[in-house]
Amino acid sequence: MLIHRATRKGGMMTELAVVTGGGSGLGREIARCLASRGMDVLVTGRRASMLQETCSADPERLSAVAADVSSRQGWQAVSDAVGEREVHCLVHNAGVLSPIGPLSDVQEQDWNQSLAVNLTGPLFLTQALLPRLTGGRVLHMSSGAAHHGYAGWGAYCVTKAGLHMLYQVLREELKGRDVAVGSLRPGVVNTPMQGLIREQSPERFPGVARFVELHEKGQLEDPAEVAEFACWLLLEVPAPDYVAEEWSFTDQEQRARWKRK
Repeated sequence: MLIHRATRKGGMMTELAVVTGGGSGLGREIARCLASRGMDVLVTGRRASMLQETCSADPERLSAVAADVSSRQGWQAVSDAVGEREVHCLVHNAGVLSPIGPLSDVQEQDWNQSLAVNLTGPLFLTQALLPRLTGGRVLHMSSGAAHHGYAGWGAYCVTKAGLHMLYQVLREELKGRDVAVGSLRPGVVNTPMQGLIREQSPERFPGVARFVELHEKGQLEDPAEVAEFACWLLLEVPAPDYVAEEWSFTDQEQRARWKRK
């Protein structure tokens, strides 16, 4: 269901970005940041009301399509909303932390849903938009959980590890098609997902105390600042550097380079 489409400007469409999980948190901030840089941005998510709130910041440049990017119908809905426009940036931000708890207790349906949102969706949405992506960039929102196992986060760790490998394979396969594929670890960002983490019992997630402490001490990363970093990667960093390594917002050398921009 198309909620709102950005208007034409002087009969021409500006460069288009697509941001999944754009109804809140980091996805919302990235979408708004890209719009502030003069891009038309199509945001996707399952909740129409949240998407409309994102678009309210700049209704001329921000548009939305309510779509579940874990499903074939969702990929098609996003592709239909893009239409014939060229996609300059595709940001795979949508992700779920659930199911939380020991892998010995995980249910098949919950496991499959985690795979569908965190891993299958990014692959097949990229595939659906590939004809419109020539000369563009794809950004995978990664996590430290892609590289370290955490008790209670089995589904999240496995799917994020898979997403990291997906980025590496697509990076090699698509460079001949002039599509640059990158990855960003944003750090521990102050988003609704963090609220869900802090609600967990130590039995379900033994590491919960660390995240409660980070919140209490005001040490969570600002989503608006991380979004600025992501926009810099997408719009300013030379393509060979963009794809050369996984980027991390908490890497001091990379942040220093961003600050010098």
